Amino acid sequence: MIAEPALADAAHRAAPDMGGRPCVDLAFARDAAGRTYLGRQYVSYPVHVGRALHVDGSAPDLCVVYLQSVSGGLFEHERLAGRIEVGQGARAHVATPASTIVHAMQGGSAVQRMRLVAQPGALLEYLPAPLILFPGSHMVSDTEVTLAEGALVVVADSFLPHDPKGGQGCFARIESAMTVRDAQGQLLARECMRIDGAGWLAGGAGANAGLRMHGSLWLLGSPAEGELLQALRALPVPAGELAGASLLPNGAGIVFRALAGDAVGLDRLMHAAWSAARTHHTGSAPALRRR
Repeated sequence: MIAEPALADAAHRAAPDMGGRPCVDLAFARDAAGRTYLGRQYVSYPVHVGRALHVDGSAPDLCVVYLQSVSGGLFEHERLAGRIEVGQGARAHVATPASTIVHAMQGGSAVQRMRLVAQPGALLEYLPAPLILFPGSHMVSDTEVTLAEGALVVVADSFLPHDPKGGQGCFARIESAMTVRDAQGQLLARECMRIDGAGWLAGGAGANAGLRMHGSLWLLGSPAEGELLQALRALPVPAGELAGASLLPNGAGIVFRALAGDAVGLDRLMHAAWSAARTHHTGSAPALRRR
């Protein structure tokens, strides 16, 4: 975690600038009856936006949207950007129906930047399925969250390595950054992570203890965060897997981490943490069908 604001801002300015309009630009709003709807959408290749749904039995006002890739994954030299905003008092769940493959590369990288904005009293759950990193891939992911007063944002950031040839090939590198700011632009928290595939494959105890599936769940703007922290730390963790939760600085929220030996185990841990967060925030667990 970078605690010094000057260093964090310098790192943020160094991130690649996509330029132009994002390939995904969504804005959710709340109607007079209190139901959230997709008020604005712009989408271009390689993303398709599914129909807005209201299918969560525990939250009938929640608007659910799935983002689909029409290109078959992320490729070398690709530069993608997205923006999602949830208006005052609205509640939205944005996810992907399946994992995204990051294909093999020849020394370049793929870059994806996402901007998430939550207005006062809004709830945004942005829960893409894990990235699948093919041998030689280099992925750069940069997420920035802007939190207004009383807003809640939940973000999943997960990856798993995979060699489609069944060998021991591993990704070249993954770089991930999360930035959290308040509505005035003040930096609340920033974390930068860089993992080289060779070290990850080696499974050193200081890195991943031999568990190759990694997940982070960011629970941002959470009220009564001490209670949620205790609930997350009390979640059952199967033998051979690891999970933990820590408070972020400046009251920004909580980050939950999970390490598992396979994709099923990682999904269970991440789903349990998300369910605990939703229950804490709303009083009821999510009733969306599992992917």
